[in-house]
Amino acid sequence: MTAAPAVPYAGWKRNLAFIWIGVFVGLLGANFVFPFIPFYIKELGVEDKARIAYFTGLTGSATGLSLTLTAPIWGALADRYGRKPMFLRALIGAGILIGIMGVVQAVWQLVLLRFAMGAFAGTMGAAAALVAATTPRERVGYALGLLQTGVFTANMLGPFIGGIVAANLGIRESFFFCAALYVLAAVLAYVFVREPKGALPPEEDGKEHGGGLVANLKVVVAERQIVLMLSLLFALWLSTTYVRPVMPISIDDFSHATTDSSGKELDRVNLHILGRRWELKEEAATGVVFGIIGLTSTIAALVVAPLGARIGYRKCVAGAAALSGGLYMTVAFAGSFTSFMLLLGAVGLFQGAMVPGTNALIAASTPEGKQGSAFGLAASMQSMALLVGPLAGGFTSGLLGIEAVYVVIGVILLVAAAGGSLFIREPAVLRRDGGRPGPARH
Repeated sequence: MTAAPAVPYAGWKRNLAFIWIGVFVGLLGANFVFPFIPFYIKELGVEDKARIAYFTGLTGSATGLSLTLTAPIWGALADRYGRKPMFLRALIGAGILIGIMGVVQAVWQLVLLRFAMGAFAGTMGAAAALVAATTPRERVGYALGLLQTGVFTANMLGPFIGGIVAANLGIRESFFFCAALYVLAAVLAYVFVREPKGALPPEEDGKEHGGGLVANLKVVVAERQIVLMLSLLFALWLSTTYVRPVMPISIDDFSHATTDSSGKELDRVNLHILGRRWELKEEAATGVVFGIIGLTSTIAALVVAPLGARIGYRKCVAGAAALSGGLYMTVAFAGSFTSFMLLLGAVGLFQGAMVPGTNALIAASTPEGKQGSAFGLAASMQSMALLVGPLAGGFTSGLLGIEAVYVVIGVILLVAAAGGSLFIREPAVLRRDGGRPGPARH
């Protein structure tokens, strides 16, 4: 009698905990810096607002282009050689390149480094593939939702803390802090995360694990369900990248000039909450908005798994996309910074359920052993949105005005919600009556 094969789900909770920490620590650093790219570009000598918006979009699109091209390759390599090495590669590559960004002297250098970063980064895609491959399928929705809270919590705390640091110490110093966090995340992942041999397909006829790169990708894209969900995921990520570059500019429109005790003219943004009033620097105000979105998105990511188990992940994702689309349209009519912040916080509450819900659908529909390829393609959809979104958002704002950006993305989300509801089916393993097909695995 032959020995039973290694079970890839042993210790999955420990793995999930330390992958979460790695994602959180690494992305905390990224969110410490990237919301303030428009202000960094200004520090590099670009003064005109239109050119700042253009270069902000260009830096995002440069990362998106390289990540779009390389993410499927990294994903297929993960299925062949292991997902943990790809996770470490993403953390270390991002950390090194972000550290170098802190010493650039011209905006073109920043653009080139953002392009290079896209070729070596992709932290969340690598982490999602590792979690999906080492978690019982009936618990994958819970695991990916919890993993996404690491992203959203980093989105919440990173800009808030980074706004304070950037306002008081300077933006360049934030890049070095960010790089150090990525190194810390890589060390934690290397020491504590385990990828059992059973998480990789067995070798057959002398071939290496997982088959060839092209073969792995062909298996995944042959699944119509996965292709539909990847398209939906692109629309969901687009909703973030389309508006993010213009949000600091919208905040700048709410600012007013004031003077300090020395008579120096400063720009400040008024925040009114519960009868109290604060005057914030633009950097700090930007951090507050991104922090609120991160908080509400984190809450949503925690709720999506139990709600998905009750009513279905397809309904959760479609409903959240529809509500986010409707709320985005109201942002265009915000009359103050306070209403702008609160409306985007409400968007985050529903937006936070969309990505982990879609990732759970993808993981449950992916052939066994092909999770790296599937999430490599998912990362490619995210990076394609990063490529298209900033340029499209900048073009829309230049042609129709900043308010039109929020209206257009609202319409896109409503269309995506309708498409998801009509054409995507709920995988049997995620249905309430099919979520426990056999004995629980630990």
